[in-house]
Amino acid sequence: MLRLHGRREIDPNIIDKVMRTICAIANNGKGRAGTILIGVADKEADANRIVSLDGVTPRKVGRRFVVGVNREAQSLGETPERYAARWKEAIRTSGLDDGLKGSVLASLTHSDYYGLGVIVIRIPEQQKVSLFSGKAYAREGDETVEVANPALLLDLPQRFI
Repeated sequence: MLRLHGRREIDPNIIDKVMRTICAIANNGKGRAGTILIGVADKEADANRIVSLDGVTPRKVGRRFVVGVNREAQSLGETPERYAARWKEAIRTSGLDDGLKGSVLASLTHSDYYGLGVIVIRIPEQQKVSLFSGKAYAREGDETVEVANPALLLDLPQRFI
């Protein structure tokens, strides 16, 4: 949630990116669910920057690095529970469809994970296309993309049949 530079400010672009990803995972179609882990660095360079900023020891899992969210909560001067509540509030007030919001909020948890803390956002299977701020998103591999092409947009509901 915080920028990776000396002034630890909340990055609103990260929150929007997570909301777009929630929407995209929800649009995977019938029988498909997904999970987003907050507190995991995809790039080793980001993990190394977090080490220098926050002094944590990441845990390497596959190609990713668990750096946790407890360090961000501490930087913000709050408890891990309050930090998790920030994510809940971001989802609650987002432009996600109400049904999707409710199902995601019902499953959001904080896991201690070796004292580092990870926010686990589960996106349950949805029954119809979901939107974020009036736009549709989909996953292409490990990327989230806006579905702007009219032909692709018309094909999206077919995933739910």
